[in-house]
Amino acid sequence: MVRVGLVGCGIISGMHLDAWAQVGEQARVVSVADIDPERAAAAAERSGARAVEVEALLADPEIDAVDLTLPHHLHRDYTERAFAAAKHVLCQKPIAHTLDDADAMIAASQAAERTLVIAEATRYDALVPKARELVDSGAIGRPLAVQVSMNWWQGGEYLQTPWRFDVGLMGGGALVDGGIHYVDYLLHYAGLPVEVSCFTRRVREAYAGEDLAFVQARHADGLLSALAISASSRHTPSYPLRVWGDEGSVIAERGRLVLRRERGEEETFELQHSGMLGPIRDFLACLATGGRPLSGGPEAWANLAYVHAAYDSAETGRVVRLDSPPTG
Repeated sequence: MVRVGLVGCGIISGMHLDAWAQVGEQARVVSVADIDPERAAAAAERSGARAVEVEALLADPEIDAVDLTLPHHLHRDYTERAFAAAKHVLCQKPIAHTLDDADAMIAASQAAERTLVIAEATRYDALVPKARELVDSGAIGRPLAVQVSMNWWQGGEYLQTPWRFDVGLMGGGALVDGGIHYVDYLLHYAGLPVEVSCFTRRVREAYAGEDLAFVQARHADGLLSALAISASSRHTPSYPLRVWGDEGSVIAERGRLVLRRERGEEETFELQHSGMLGPIRDFLACLATGGRPLSGGPEAWANLAYVHAAYDSAETGRVVRLDSPPTG
């Protein structure tokens, strides 16, 4: 059994704790830590773990792995501390709030010979491998373009988190926060582009950074892609993916995938969303086999590089190339 310590007992930690509870005898959360004793106590009661100081958690020789559900700007520090203590690390997305921090986290993982998985839950959605399978099989011919959009209303308890009102700590706005899940979605099909152009807008004063972003990109093989992110849309959230080919298309929304071919032929697949359970199962599989994760450091680095290139473009009003790392 893998013994896990969770650091950071804020909003997202509940999703992690509930997912850990579903893996049975494979793993168990034994300790939780937070700077707020009341939050730590609540997480301990929810999970059956003990609440401890973070220093004690990291120093505990019986803990094999650490789950970090912390603000973006703290990811590097606590990841490096966990690796220094010979723990494996599952870290909430994004990997970090700067590319320098992301580089340091990947280097620390390699130096410690410990696993680093970034909890990009959408990559583990059953739609992702099935859509990729259809595209790779030639079902839509030669892929020409990929479009991903995410529209939701961000509010309530989520926007009461103080650090989310500091763009410097967040590393940006909606694109680097909830939006990076859908950056990951897009890059899984299209790969990191060579050129990016972006426009952003801050619609609501309650939101730190942008809550609206449109990104267009060109990829090395000629593929074109578009990403639209809105955190200020008052309607049922939608998560569509479209991959167009010269012989058909794949259209996906959460739980449903449609393959459309010429002459109006359609095939529909009903699939389940795994939520946070997907990255946790992958993390445990890597610890058991020594294999590479589906969402590891390099994949998460690419997501962040895309976001930073988009921010560079939005700020400067120019097309940004990714043949070298973006600034920031």
